[in-house]
Amino acid sequence: MTIKTICELCLQAVTDAGYNESTIFNYQGVIRRFKKFCMKKNVTEYSYDIGEQYANDVISKKTGKFSKNRYHTQGRFIRLIDSYFDTGTFDFSVVKRGKISPKNQQHKIIYEDYQKFLKSIYDNENTIHFYEYGMYCILEFLVNISVYNLCDLEPHMVIRYIKETKQTRQREVLCELRNIFRYLERTDLTSAIAGIHAPRIHKIIPLLTDEECKKLESVITDGKITLRDAAIVIIGLSCGIRACDLINLKLSDIDWNNDIITFRQSKTGNLVCLPLTPTVGNAIARYIVNERPDVESNFLFLRTLAPFTPLSDHASCHAIVSKVFMSAGIDKGSRIWGMHMLRHNAASTIVRNEVPIETIAAILGHSTPDTTDIYITTDVERLKECVLPMANISKEVNP
Repeated sequence: MTIKTICELCLQAVTDAGYNESTIFNYQGVIRRFKKFCMKKNVTEYSYDIGEQYANDVISKKTGKFSKNRYHTQGRFIRLIDSYFDTGTFDFSVVKRGKISPKNQQHKIIYEDYQKFLKSIYDNENTIHFYEYGMYCILEFLVNISVYNLCDLEPHMVIRYIKETKQTRQREVLCELRNIFRYLERTDLTSAIAGIHAPRIHKIIPLLTDEECKKLESVITDGKITLRDAAIVIIGLSCGIRACDLINLKLSDIDWNNDIITFRQSKTGNLVCLPLTPTVGNAIARYIVNERPDVESNFLFLRTLAPFTPLSDHASCHAIVSKVFMSAGIDKGSRIWGMHMLRHNAASTIVRNEVPIETIAAILGHSTPDTTDIYITTDVERLKECVLPMANISKEVNP
């Protein structure tokens, strides 16, 4: 296929996909430079080789330095061209960041085999990522002590690995190691860590102040943020939904007749049924009617710019919530951000309304009510009722 033909097809596909004028203008510039690049090399037919050369031509002619803009725009353009060259259609899906992988070739084989093992026994992507990260970490540790075969792994090495791990991550590490040792069928290593119990660290749950909640309400009602972002924040504050479940929320999950939202949690597999309150329902309805792109997709929340695909991962939700908080003038400080913050706030609000702990666990999708107990600490007023009077204690101790 000629360079001219495939470039024209790409530009038409970008236009048909609904990209805004500024994006189309940028593609016109990339295409113009690509044609000039091919002309200098006397190339008229497209090939993967010429595409790779152009994608790697990221040194600015003006500054002689690496151009981040060239790197992203030319790489994106060539991925589109290659997708058409492969399948006859342009793939506008958003490319996710590559996952970490060991650099050592022998370790890479071990890591990939472990990934296959995890996928054979777990369905949840977050669980798989949790355990594969554990394998990555211990393999990196083994590289530092020049061990390249897991058969050479000995108990004293495992103990050293745990000691060198931050205390705040030791509980997770022990869980990761037990799974790895089961995979390796190393009962000797499992026994070596059987008696180790890492401390459970109870962190203070970060919440929004009443003043910060008013600021959020103000930016939402004043229309300073998009209807999509407003709906996401309102759902987070009202329902405490996790990011992984929010990005997978479907239009079909909303039962408008019975005023409920039903979905199966990605993390636990539990079926969750949430009340569709007027505040949440109105926010979703405004987004669907006035702003949501008119495309054939069952996913509730979509990208605001073409391609109008579902939000890619939890990082998208984090970016949206952070942007809303910044618009509201809320300072992060040392607190966590994103949907997790909204989830904490939703749970604490429900606790303060004296809802039974079993009901809160059901709303949050916790496996057991014990997991929900931590939110009791956010109810300051009721905690004060638990404090014993201090009067006359000194007299009783020192009569």
